[in-house]
Amino acid sequence: MFDLLGRMGPWYWMGWRVVRTYFAIWHGLRVVGIENLPLRGGAILACNHVSHLDPPSVGCAIPRRLHYVAKEELFHQFFLSWYLPTIGVIPIKRGGGGRMMLDSAAAAIEKGGVIALFPEGTRSRSGLPNRPRTGVMVLAAMTGAPVIPVRISGTYDCMPPGSPLPRPGHIQVAFGTPIRWRPGELDAGDREQLTVAAEMVMKAVQSLPGWVPKRAKARREGGMENELQAEE
Repeated sequence: MFDLLGRMGPWYWMGWRVVRTYFAIWHGLRVVGIENLPLRGGAILACNHVSHLDPPSVGCAIPRRLHYVAKEELFHQFFLSWYLPTIGVIPIKRGGGGRMMLDSAAAAIEKGGVIALFPEGTRSRSGLPNRPRTGVMVLAAMTGAPVIPVRISGTYDCMPPGSPLPRPGHIQVAFGTPIRWRPGELDAGDREQLTVAAEMVMKAVQSLPGWVPKRAKARREGGMENELQAEE
């Protein structure tokens, strides 16, 4: 306990304990491949994103302080304006704050921090993977940090987009083998290279143990939707 407290700091540790207890009781949280996460040193977690439950499920799954990115508007709320900076959340402005976010994230990584990012950029409304953006790869090129693929399963069924409250249900977080690049191998200015690398990372995410949501929807031609069955 004291080792965790020292690594996380008191405020983060207290929140971590509360959230982890909630996920253990309400969602039977299962963590797979945690040995792939280094206990020290900078790293980037590249996660799929289908629910508001994704960030806290990843955060409470790891025995380290985790940095997140959140929209700047949250920092204007009374309690959050104090609490979010305390636990290392990085603000981002909608429509134009990407570079500032990357610089702040790179600074956290260079100090030995771990940051969780969602390559798809936003939650998947269908529960199925969207095409990734290149921000994660730009950050990897800037810092040289390894990218650890993370697959989150179960959060869409527990709290899909538009749902006001979570339902009980099983959630799993699976960590994959860190992906590393040689110094200078990634070019932050080469969009084509970064796009290929981002797609490779997302394939690694989807190859991890997990399942598609029971109520996931794939769009057919003409806007029709098709229900998909869960893959256990």
